[in-house]
Amino acid sequence: MLRDDSDIAWEKWGEHDPYFGVLTDDRFRRENLTEKSKAEFLETGRVHVQRVLSIASNQFGGLALKAALDFGCGVGRLVIPLAREFEHVTAADVSSGMLQTAKQNCSELGMNNIEFVHSDDRLSQIARSFDFIHSYLVFQHIPVQRGERIITQLLERLNDGGVLAVHFPFARKESLIRKLAYFLRKNFSPFSILANIVRARRWNEPFIQMNCYDVNGVLTLISGHGIKDVFLEVIDAGGFISAFVIAKKPEHPLGKIQGKHLWAAEFSPQA
Repeated sequence: MLRDDSDIAWEKWGEHDPYFGVLTDDRFRRENLTEKSKAEFLETGRVHVQRVLSIASNQFGGLALKAALDFGCGVGRLVIPLAREFEHVTAADVSSGMLQTAKQNCSELGMNNIEFVHSDDRLSQIARSFDFIHSYLVFQHIPVQRGERIITQLLERLNDGGVLAVHFPFARKESLIRKLAYFLRKNFSPFSILANIVRARRWNEPFIQMNCYDVNGVLTLISGHGIKDVFLEVIDAGGFISAFVIAKKPEHPLGKIQGKHLWAAEFSPQA
């Protein structure tokens, strides 16, 4: 196979270097991971979840705390703090290795209100609906057309009055040469092997896709479910500019009338 497959790559990260696959900092490489660095890794999750819930509360008022979903849960960095806030948390990931590590981390903390499920594009293993659906540093690794289908599936599982928090890059600031190198690594696997050798990494280290989405496209998907109350934060980090969208579904949704979608054109984005 010449073209990179993001699911296969993520499975390999889950098997061989799960913490670095989530946060690409050498402190979190398997060979460098210590109890201290692992604690630092998990602390970033606690800080993130508290911040997101605070934004949601400030923007939209009270949030129901019965059921939450973390899509692309990785090793449980965000699942653990979510499980301390919600009665039930569903943790979904495409990598069985990531899920196994997440289960172990949660078990060590004695958490028993978490369900772990293997994810696919239809979210076929997720039957329930949620008050809070979250995904951070995940969709960048999923090709755009697939990612948009998954976002639609997430929206279908959002309760009335529920909040969706989803992050995705939308612009690349890298030089033309780096963009070309990325294109070659993504579409021609031998070039990725060569790049690993040049960078003194394992020759078979999986390529990490960084896909950019169209902001208008994602907001259109959200509006198609009757949602027009949207907080949008722009994040400028490294070679990418990302959007973090936090949106609340109406208590009595306008999104479906007699089985048809009503497309809302009005947004109230705030930065």
